[in-house]
Amino acid sequence: MSVLGNWRLSRERRRLADQFVQGVLIAPTSAEVEWLTALTGDRAVALREVTFARRAIALIVAERDALDDRTASDVAHALAPIIEAEARRSAAVGHAWTTRWREYGATLAARGLADAPATRLARVLLTGANVRDANGDVIERATQFVHATRASANESLRAIFGAATLPEDVRPSALRS
Repeated sequence: MSVLGNWRLSRERRRLADQFVQGVLIAPTSAEVEWLTALTGDRAVALREVTFARRAIALIVAERDALDDRTASDVAHALAPIIEAEARRSAAVGHAWTTRWREYGATLAARGLADAPATRLARVLLTGANVRDANGDVIERATQFVHATRASANESLRAIFGAATLPEDVRPSALRS
């Protein structure tokens, strides 16, 4: 591919990543925030943690479910200026995001745990919101939020970047060139 062709492809990937990130940045619904506010007593903390969870889950979806390996880095690059602007406005928010992102990543990297990955992500959300000793109903509600957020991000990813399509009569391994 020519230099101009590579440049155009890179610009198109950036445009798609920006479009995906804009969908992630839509303000959480009041229902997404209110259930966590009821547990924490602090709407600002609940809003921050729901926003962080949505971003983290979107990055995880881009990393794990995208057709192209470069999609995750494209999405991270599109999200970086937004996170940097927030960190300039409030160093505490920047530090909180960095800490939370590391926790989300570490909880998925952990192997051999009894909890499902969505439940582990839900526990990170609850811990970030300072919800201690969460009972089964609270964990179930947080896990439902994680599942819904992942499904929404995955749907958006497919709509923007495309879905994998394979011919019905050909094995995937036969498509290798």
